[in-house]
Amino acid sequence: MAAAVLLAGCSAEPPAPPPAPLAELSGIQATGGIGVTALLPTAGPTLFAADRGAAGTPPGYPGGDVQVDVVRVGKHVILTVHPRYARTPEPSELLEYTGPSSPPRSLGRAWSAGPDAAGEGVWLIRPDTPDDCRLQHVSLTAGELGSGQPASCRTQVRTETEHGLLITINSGTPESTDALIEPATGRTIRQAPRILGAAGDWLLLDGLTDLTLVDLRDNSSRKLSRPSIGPAPTVVPSREGTIWAVDFGNPAYRGTSTQTRDIWLLRPSGPTWDHAPGMPYVTEHLKRGGGFDWSEAGDLVLADGVLAAWHPGEPQWRLSQAALPKGDWSGFAVIP
Repeated sequence: MAAAVLLAGCSAEPPAPPPAPLAELSGIQATGGIGVTALLPTAGPTLFAADRGAAGTPPGYPGGDVQVDVVRVGKHVILTVHPRYARTPEPSELLEYTGPSSPPRSLGRAWSAGPDAAGEGVWLIRPDTPDDCRLQHVSLTAGELGSGQPASCRTQVRTETEHGLLITINSGTPESTDALIEPATGRTIRQAPRILGAAGDWLLLDGLTDLTLVDLRDNSSRKLSRPSIGPAPTVVPSREGTIWAVDFGNPAYRGTSTQTRDIWLLRPSGPTWDHAPGMPYVTEHLKRGGGFDWSEAGDLVLADGVLAAWHPGEPQWRLSQAALPKGDWSGFAVIP
């Protein structure tokens, strides 16, 4: 693995020039398989075994021309489903995955949903009328908890940590901004134009030329140099929140139509950066048919034509052999 990259202020050495992207995702064919099963958000979700291929579609899910997105909630998976080409925006139906042979459990409708800190429930923007919504906490075992708090229907719920609930205010508009709030009262704990992620005791904020890591225990901040140049990265913390996968993917590499993926690992407690092996590389799956998630065993799992797994510290990706289905789906969840 590449050596850890020192952060801003830690070295006077000039940064090395960025490497040219490889032609494709590289790794080794895992002779014993990679042992990963994923739920793909296709129209009628696909249960996909990395070493065998599609294992079927669980019963009872909507099909047809719908947009499906996946939300991980601890060991649980929630699918949000709404018409792909509705004349006017509609709230999504929320469905909890209950197993490969059982129908989903409906959580009703919501404009957005995000996992709670315990991994046993979700925070929703629940519509009561077309113009009136509330922020509602829903337990996956006990249903709605309390009566909720009034909220704008344009608020996007993202994720909760023990320090607060991360939301986007006025989502989808030029005036959007991000905030960590106290969900019971709506009090703002931290606000910034763009908060890339939240997990454990940390927030990662985007900036014009660098990133900012916020320690929520004492509200201290530290500037981090970007290890890769490109648009705002996609951040997926590990399940325990101690390692963050940060993809500096670029849909227009050097102003062309070439897409590249460039995954780094951030350990906020250091803080240190480590480059995932085989990065950056050229991909056709940055916008569709791709994504990444963490397994329960601590592997980073990447979808790019096939599923690939990598445990931090290993020298290369372990590639499965079964080809992923084509389509407009994006993102996935490793089961369990």
